[in-house]
Amino acid sequence: MVVTLEVQFDSLAQLYRAYMPFVRHGGLFFVSSHEYQLGDVVEARYRLPESSEWLQFTGKVVWINPLGSQGGRPPGVGLAFGDEQNPHKPRIEQLLADQLGSNQLTSTM
Repeated sequence: MVVTLEVQFDSLAQLYRAYMPFVRHGGLFFVSSHEYQLGDVVEARYRLPESSEWLQFTGKVVWINPLGSQGGRPPGVGLAFGDEQNPHKPRIEQLLADQLGSNQLTSTM
């Protein structure tokens, strides 16, 4: 059975919290109760705020928040985007950069 992780970002603040800039080619965190191992390859899709287009990628699990994590963190996994040619990292970073100058993003966090 192939499990596809999916998230629809309703706000830039939500996208900001899920984006993983510290991962080499970028990545996203997906809330999930399914158990994964580091290195697992997972199909995923997401939708950016104010967009009707679903963007898909196959990512490698590079971060795990297990069920019952400290600090009230949601269970789930961080998936790394494939390589430096991926369109996801520049698209997300541009979207977030456009908003960082305004208070729109930081005031909702």
